Amino acid sequence: MESFVTKDDFTEVFNKFIRKTVAQSLTKPQTEYETSAFRQPELYGLPVFVIGYGGRPISYLGQYIAHKVIKAKLNGRIETRWRILTGFVRVIAKHVEDDIYIEVFANGVPSAGVAEWLNNRDKYILIEDRKELNEIECREEDIINLSGVMKYEDPVILIDVTGLLKELPTDIFARYTELVTVYKSLQNQIYEMEQIIDDLKVEVETTKAENRVLRTQVHRLNTRIMSVAGALMHYKSELLKMKELMQFHLERLEAVKEGKQRIEAVINDFYDILDTYESTVAEVAEKFAQLEKIGEETERTVSELKKAKKVEKKEGEKE
Repeated sequence: MESFVTKDDFTEVFNKFIRKTVAQSLTKPQTEYETSAFRQPELYGLPVFVIGYGGRPISYLGQYIAHKVIKAKLNGRIETRWRILTGFVRVIAKHVEDDIYIEVFANGVPSAGVAEWLNNRDKYILIEDRKELNEIECREEDIINLSGVMKYEDPVILIDVTGLLKELPTDIFARYTELVTVYKSLQNQIYEMEQIIDDLKVEVETTKAENRVLRTQVHRLNTRIMSVAGALMHYKSELLKMKELMQFHLERLEAVKEGKQRIEAVINDFYDILDTYESTVAEVAEKFAQLEKIGEETERTVSELKKAKKVEKKEGEKE
């Protein structure tokens, strides 16, 4: 399983791998100086201090960028001299797909983005951001801790152009070693603090993302509430319409009921009239029967009277 680089194993990784890898991974800027200069990976980005330079006890000339080796013959012997280019160096890693930049190396020490770059080197390209400040030439033996920096043991390059340190007591080197240890400790502390800052930035971004999600959810809830409120208003309007419609039907039902009662009353009156009519019809029929009987009696009486008149007439003629 592939292991990831963390701050616990950072010092060893940085001293033996990162500085060299960063220096070798960079695309050399197309400047006149760099075309013939050599970049020493073990020295890349280290602060350069010169003793007795410019009349000062000690001077800081910037960070190591590159150097040129010059071979010169002096008094019958070959002397090796270094012409060192210094300045401010910062290395930035750019994501190959996204517009993301992380700082890998600045001011001679690694930045918080080192672990991200190491664990995802195929996703980033390195860009050197630098400003050239000085150029100093010295003998190779004037770099008094060249062996230490080449072994990744010393965090600074110390150059003694006047030979002053060679004449000082040996305790100055003990003090120097102590300062080197302090510098390494501070370097680790800087990295850890940058890691803490990076972690806090991640937490801030996470919190911002959570807040964005919460705001989105609140917006969705507000939208749903407005939608539900609109639906409730619609339902309330429909209920009012249904209530009015039910009231209308109730009124119609009351009217129908009242009309039914009136119709029933008319029917009852009709039945009463019909009963009266039936009794009247019966009486009329009875009267008609009586009239027919009287008519028959009258016809019979008239017939008898006619017969009696005929008899009387015949008797009168006989007399």
